[in-house]
Amino acid sequence: MSNLEIEERPQLNRPLLIAAWSGWNDAGESATGALRFILRRWRAKAIAHLDPEPFYDFTQARPRVRLEVGERVLDWPKNEFSPHKRDGADRDIVVMLGIEPHLAWRAYGDAVVEFCEIFGVETVVTLGALLAEASHARPINVSGSSEDPELRELLDLPAPRPPGYQGPTGIVGVLNNRLRDAGLKTASMWANVPHYVTSSPNPKGALALLEQLNSSLGLDLSLHDLEVFAARFDAQVGSEIAKNPEMADYARRIEEQEDANATDADADAPPAELPDAKDMVDELERFLREQRDSG
Repeated sequence: MSNLEIEERPQLNRPLLIAAWSGWNDAGESATGALRFILRRWRAKAIAHLDPEPFYDFTQARPRVRLEVGERVLDWPKNEFSPHKRDGADRDIVVMLGIEPHLAWRAYGDAVVEFCEIFGVETVVTLGALLAEASHARPINVSGSSEDPELRELLDLPAPRPPGYQGPTGIVGVLNNRLRDAGLKTASMWANVPHYVTSSPNPKGALALLEQLNSSLGLDLSLHDLEVFAARFDAQVGSEIAKNPEMADYARRIEEQEDANATDADADAPPAELPDAKDMVDELERFLREQRDSG
């Protein structure tokens, strides 16, 4: 029995799937935050989802109850596929926003492959975010990999290097292997979030991923609101770190180490600038209202 439930079957043009999951692979909610931003901007409607029953321990990912026209409605953990048709573009986009499953990962991967086969998806880009030894005062670096040369060029990813990591992995790694085994082109992009910044969500991570996707895939998204939000977040983090001399010294040493590791070209490049948060408080408040109103 299939775990994929389809509500609509629109005709899609060479769709590319972008996917992210909350949980272990989503430091600072950067990956899922990026896709939530896209879904809000496109007002995309889900056409398919995965049945949550086989994949979750509901004592860990509990269903939520809400009132709708005076009636109690249960919302179960969601893994939804939402398409966006792009007139004049060479391909449409499907967004998969999910939650890392607790159980039956192989069956979960089979269900995602089934969706790709039904809707003609040949390329999948997975997003993640990891805790890294990075400076909070610098733009967040996006790393990534793909075994497909054309996809690497499209997404501006480096050539693959021999793998060095051994240890536990998450749904991003498992699903990428399953998709490659099924013959799909895959790429993985990761935001490197400073490990000592515990505030979540971290809009700088989401912004870094969106900037690269926006440029590479021609998504034509306006990121101004998120830039304002990230700037305000930056100012708040900087203010809190400045209050703790030990943390400020640690952050300064990480920044110095980044400078020491930078190439001459990186050292000569002008620093990336974000909008002045103090001058854009009104816009930030509007952005936060939109987030609240959209649920």
